[in-house]
Amino acid sequence: MTQRRRLLRVALVSPALAGPALVRPALAQPRAFPGRPVRLVLGAGPGSAPDVAARLMAEQLAVLWRQPVVVENRQAANGNLAAQLVAAAEGDGHTLLFAQASILILNEYLMRNPGFATERDFRPLSMLMATPFLIAAGPALPANSLPELVALARARGGNLTFATSSGTNLPRFAGEMLKRAAGVEMVNVPYSAMANGVQDTIAGRVDFMIEGTPVLSPQVRSGQMKALAITSLERFPGLQEVPTVSATYPGFASVGWFGVVAPRGMSTELANRISEDFRFVLEAPEMRQRLLRDFGAATVGSNPDDFATFLTRERETHSRLVREVGAFVE
Repeated sequence: MTQRRRLLRVALVSPALAGPALVRPALAQPRAFPGRPVRLVLGAGPGSAPDVAARLMAEQLAVLWRQPVVVENRQAANGNLAAQLVAAAEGDGHTLLFAQASILILNEYLMRNPGFATERDFRPLSMLMATPFLIAAGPALPANSLPELVALARARGGNLTFATSSGTNLPRFAGEMLKRAAGVEMVNVPYSAMANGVQDTIAGRVDFMIEGTPVLSPQVRSGQMKALAITSLERFPGLQEVPTVSATYPGFASVGWFGVVAPRGMSTELANRISEDFRFVLEAPEMRQRLLRDFGAATVGSNPDDFATFLTRERETHSRLVREVGAFVE
């Protein structure tokens, strides 16, 4: 099993990692950290799902570190300003980037000059949590499973449409991965307002939608939409009745995720220490339950080496998709 698939399996088979909650790791502690408040910078606005999740973790880290952990919102330029700020900081652990996947694996390829390079500028610390995407349709679509959806796409000669909340986000590229796995053509319809995409899918103006589980699960549970598949490698907690894409196309997996990275100059010792501290916070049952309930996210808490390998493979996959699709942001 590849490292990427192993991480996705750990993230998405269960809301908890195997085994009991962690005991605080007895690592050798770099004495200089933390010597002052820690800045946790993110490329999302106040009140957004990433912001709320970051603040939940920051609150617990502040207790663990006995220093304030200050969440800083730098949402401009698709999160690039947040990444630039952290890339330019000292690698002493006091400035960290709480990054959604798009910042670390898409922006560098979608934009001509994002102002940073993931591999050059950052030291991966931990993949924190992950959430899959739902493939859901309105009630009138004559397809009730993924195989039926693919058959319908073939019958319509590539005219089947799928909505996403952007033309350059992970759900859109999950759709591109599905097209390639199934060997069919489908047309992406990007929406600047996610609610409009949901309503158009329910009304049948668009055939189906690919979006995160927190967005589409309420419509599925209310009967306004029907779930055809989920993009996690295995069935997802809370949506166990929804089959995976991998059941039809083995190995298929595409998820949204959040991770924490540091400036490239951070020492291995400190990187391992901070990674373990994030994992310790994530292993609290209350944290796992809240992230799953409120954000549809399963906790991961990977180590730096596993996260680095995962990042490399995700960047390879998505850089190729960006080139093939020709999706660029000016």
